[in-house]
Amino acid sequence: MSDARPGDPAPGFDLPLVGGGFRGLADVVQPGGGVILFLKATCETSRLVAPRLQPLARALEKEERLFLAVAQEDEAGARALRDELGLRYPIVWEGPPYAASAAYDVTTVPTLLVVDGAGFVAERVEGFVKREYLELGAGVEQALALGDIPAVLEGPESLPDLQPG
Repeated sequence: MSDARPGDPAPGFDLPLVGGGFRGLADVVQPGGGVILFLKATCETSRLVAPRLQPLARALEKEERLFLAVAQEDEAGARALRDELGLRYPIVWEGPPYAASAAYDVTTVPTLLVVDGAGFVAERVEGFVKREYLELGAGVEQALALGDIPAVLEGPESLPDLQPG
């Protein structure tokens, strides 16, 4: 089994989408890769990072790519997190035993992964280190063969340099 580090194949998953339907790895990979963000409502770092990533989600959407959050919650918890933080990107949810999270070896939330169009992990960021998120744009552009991506984080100047997940 992969631990979903850069260069590894991204493990497959298909989870229920808040609001109905399902989304999974196939939706991220086609038509050319995207981003997966693992998060949890009770994690203050997830709550700090998730809304600040909306510029990246909007940029990917314009390029017809998917930014998909995986909430370690039940459906009501994932919906409440989305509504409370004003998240505008798709959110799927999974309860215990958190099979998708385990397949990606997620031990810290948030964990963000860039998956390329061939289904391989191109970038992985765990917790919150501002420098890593600020450098992420170039990795997203290269891995997903996109033009210029705007700043990945909204309002980075007001964020701490480090906040563990």
